[in-house]
Amino acid sequence: MRIGIPRALLYYWYGPAWKVFFQEIGLTPVISGPTGKNSLNIGVKAAVDEVCLPVKIFLGHALELTSQCDLLLIPRYVSISKKEYICPKFMGLPEMTKQAVGENQIIVWKSDHNCPWGSIKALPQEISTAYGRKRVKKGLQAAKKILKTYQGLLQEGYLPSEAERLLLDGIMPKENSGRAIGLIGHPYCLYDSFVNLNTIDLLQSKGFKVILPEMFTDAKMEAELADLPKPLFWTLGRRILGSFRLMQKMGVEGVVYLSAFACGPEALIGEMVKREGKEIGMPLLQLDLDEHSGEAGIITRIEAFLDLLIRKRRYSCV
Repeated sequence: MRIGIPRALLYYWYGPAWKVFFQEIGLTPVISGPTGKNSLNIGVKAAVDEVCLPVKIFLGHALELTSQCDLLLIPRYVSISKKEYICPKFMGLPEMTKQAVGENQIIVWKSDHNCPWGSIKALPQEISTAYGRKRVKKGLQAAKKILKTYQGLLQEGYLPSEAERLLLDGIMPKENSGRAIGLIGHPYCLYDSFVNLNTIDLLQSKGFKVILPEMFTDAKMEAELADLPKPLFWTLGRRILGSFRLMQKMGVEGVVYLSAFACGPEALIGEMVKREGKEIGMPLLQLDLDEHSGEAGIITRIEAFLDLLIRKRRYSCV
């Protein structure tokens, strides 16, 4: 049986673990290809206007997979950390996907306070009941192991695409630059090169080492945000603000913030990041991404921002 896994949203955090789990229990995972114009166009047509670009991209990937697999894996991630929540769009993702591709093709992997993602209870019922408990537990153990290794590679500075290749092919050399720039945002904005118009490649081509939120552990994030008067309960938002603070302490020259247009939780976090950046004098460029984002406009704004960093650096050396 072939299980389709859309290369979108939290695939950039959990993709290798999902893939290994299904392989261990004897199924064939089918990963959709990199995002392209077709993914975007069919996703936009299938989605309601109010949802953000990453959800539209996800629906596009799901629709592309329908002819290649028997079932589609759709995550319903309500919570992955104690007293924290994922964005509401993840709660309704299975229903939105069913509307687009049909109910019979969907299996749902859950994660909330009562059933964490690595538990048997969280698995699609069609999977947990159809295969032996021993086999399922073995698959989950393999998934947890590969996820830990994958997260370790991300913390070392590898991009998700690089980390996936390293898990299969072994370690490859990675070049570092002395100059550093921060890049913050949700993982599906940072690591989908079609969505962000190859922002990481552009920054690296300009001689910068790109510092990303996934390079920081949860413990470092918790320590950095301990002084907040009220805890932030959006997991992705906490990581954006926490990594922004840690990047400032690392001495990055500036920070680029990629945000998804129409993202509700990000409206609050974005304002907090801007205020803190202004207080500490951190150069910050925020770019809103949607289906109408133009490559020329994004590149021009980033290059202008980098020119400002160069000027700031020259003046500070005088």
